[in-house]
Order: sequence, then C-alpha cells, then structure tokens
Amino acid sequence: MRRRVCMHTFKQPECNSCGSRVSTCLIELSTNQVEEIAQQKHSQLFTRNSYVFAEGQYPRGIYCIHKGHVKISKMGADGREHIISFAGTGNIVGYGTLLAAEKYNVSCVAVQDSSICLIPSEIFFRNVRENPAMALHVMHDISLELRATNQRIVELTHKPIRERVAEALLIIKEAFGLDADGMTLRSPLTREEIASIVGTAPESVIRTLSEFKSENLIATNGRTIQLVNMRALVHIANIRD
Repeated sequence: MRRRVCMHTFKQPECNSCGSRVSTCLIELSTNQVEEIAQQKHSQLFTRNSYVFAEGQYPRGIYCIHKGHVKISKMGADGREHIISFAGTGNIVGYGTLLAAEKYNVSCVAVQDSSICLIPSEIFFRNVRENPAMALHVMHDISLELRATNQRIVELTHKPIRERVAEALLIIKEAFGLDADGMTLRSPLTREEIASIVGTAPESVIRTLSEFKSENLIATNGRTIQLVNMRALVHIANIRD
C-alpha cells in the first residue's frame, strides 16, 4: 500500500503563545529555550491518512501536536492494522524511540487534518540535558504511556468482544470528545479503524454495534455514533484502574 506523506506547509505556530505548550514537557523550558525551539522547529499540515512517521524509519526528533489528532498503530503479522493509542492537541509523540536510538516500531498517522511541529532531536536532547525538570517530565510521560500500553495488551488478551467494543467507544470519547448534545462522538474514525482498536474483524464490530443499538445503548446514523447510555457502556467495558 502506498503511503501518503504530507506535502503541505503553512505559517508556523508561535511557541510563546501556543496553548499546546502548557500541557507537555515544554512547559519546563525557559524563555530563551522556547525561543530556540521556535527558530529551529519545522511545522507542517498533515492531511487525514498522511504519515507523520512510519515503522522502520529513524526518528528525527519529537512531534508536538499543535492541532488535530493522530493514531499510533502497528501492522500485525496478519497484515492488519492494530491501533495502540491516539494523541491530540497538546500531546507530544515520539519520545520513546528517540531516547532508545532505534527505528520506529509503530507508525503515526493523522486521522484528521493536523498541524504538527517537529522539534529536532539535537534541540530536544540539549534541553533535556540542561533542564532536569524537563527530563523528569519526559520520564513521567513515558511511564504513563508504558502503563497504558501494558494495560491494553492485557485487555486485548482477556476481554470478550462486547467489553472491548464498549471500551473502544469510551476510548474514542476520551480522545475526540462529544458534540454539544453530550452524546454524539466527535470522531472521524471508520468502522475498520474501530475494529483496529478492538483487535478484531470489522464484521465483528459492526455486529456488536448492532447489538448495542438494539439494546438502546447507542444510536447510529451512517458513521455517526451516539452514546445513549454511558453508564451501561462503562459497566460493560469492565474498566479497571
């Protein structure tokens, strides 16, 4: 399959006034360090399904999502995509592989048009070395990512399909939010992508969503999904802390 890559450039976001900065490790930087990043970063607009980075590539830095959403996914031995997580406005992706000095073992793909800034590796490493608070922040973020990944592995191994589909809907809600009605998922995902979260075939997801609809847990209109009975979905998902 041919990969779509971003060919769009645009005016770079201003780091000093960027709301995304306050929710990442970049909040630990001094004014001078922020100015250096502003001068050295590269900003691009990634259209839906464009690769930010792909499995097998070497990292060039870390990616700060100024606006939009991406999925972190991996191709399985069966040739199917498995979505591991999502990242959105204010998140940074690419820490772990850069610190490990390895090739990416996952891909990062835009699920909607997204403006993303690449902070070159040499700038990132210099700031980590010079700023202990930033280093601790990065370690904390990586620990949370590892915990979430381990939890997902356990759930995919042991949970039945109904629990996994219910949890996938809650994951989508957390990642993309709801419309003003408080029920409609603000999500660009296809049924195939939902199946990639669940770890099953699209047909199984469609069948389970139909069951949820008949039980008045959700409502659907084309690709749109409304979470009608949130409490019941949380119960079915059987989420443990």
